[in-house]
Amino acid sequence: MATGVAKTMKDQFGAALDVQLHLVDSDEAKKYALRGSTSVFLGEEWVPLETAMSEAQMALFLEGKLAA
Repeated sequence: MATGVAKTMKDQFGAALDVQLHLVDSDEAKKYALRGSTSVFLGEEWVPLETAMSEAQMALFLEGKLAA
């Protein structure tokens, strides 16, 4: 589900986002202490799972970050 939200956000925000998907055992993920199978980050900032799983909440979250 978070993957679907990520793809929707990429479509909605276009070039403003660099969406990358990594498995929990990837080299990119190893620098984090991940506690679940779904973890979403914006840069180095962890995104709460409730936000990451909702297209509406994630859009609001990203709009705020991109406006800053």
